[in-house]
Amino acid sequence: MSNISSSNHVSRITPTIPPRIHRRRGINYADLQDELKRLRTALSHETMMSQLITTEPELFPDLIDQAAAEHENDVALSVKLLAIEKLRRIEQALASLQARSYGTCSRCSHEIPPARLKVQPDSLYCVPCLTVIEQQSAGNSFYA
Repeated sequence: MSNISSSNHVSRITPTIPPRIHRRRGINYADLQDELKRLRTALSHETMMSQLITTEPELFPDLIDQAAAEHENDVALSVKLLAIEKLRRIEQALASLQARSYGTCSRCSHEIPPARLKVQPDSLYCVPCLTVIEQQSAGNSFYA
């Protein structure tokens, strides 16, 4: 007599399917996601490498050389800060891809035009909102 199980249960192995990246009006979000990941990798690598190169401030006998070296360090720091800000925007864009809100202006909730996303995939704002934000920022930076 053969040993036959009375259970009709067949275990299935279901492959994990990555979440589908949504498409809106012909935008290839997979390409934009790939570009964002490429930018993130490049900026992360660049930022880490620049931190490794950082040296102790040197003292120069000539004040002009000292000032030039300090200016160079200030410029390098500014570039690092810009890279970190860009990385933050890239991470935010990747998170919004997962949340299916990518391509939506963070200020007015309107769709960011596909052409803008193609040129700047980490865009958080549509052009009209970005213009308003920049004008407000410029107005706050001057002391009247």
